[in-house]
Amino acid sequence: MSPPLVAVVDDDARIRDLLAAELEDLGAEVLRCRDGNDLLTTAQLNDVQLVLLDWMMPGLNGEATLLGLRERQFSGRVVVVTALCDPQVQATAQAAGAAATLLKTEALEQLEHWLNQG
Repeated sequence: MSPPLVAVVDDDARIRDLLAAELEDLGAEVLRCRDGNDLLTTAQLNDVQLVLLDWMMPGLNGEATLLGLRERQFSGRVVVVTALCDPQVQATAQAAGAAATLLKTEALEQLEHWLNQG
């Protein structure tokens, strides 16, 4: 069985690398994306099983990326990882197809759970 492919989409390289390193330690293969456009244009998109998606990014932000994934009939799960503790962000993300919204401060402790879902 091949390792799951997880896309980490965040404009902050430090956050992207931190999440990617933890996921790799958990046995995942990681696709690092600087923004939503990187994700939506990757040839590996159909192989991605889980997306960890930053909400606030320049260019294609989290909401626009979720809509782009929906247009492409993406079948993986998307977890929004954000610094915003805002119920409106959670509602918007869920309406656009996100499985969950996590605060960046709690993302590391929840990675294994989301990696093992589905």
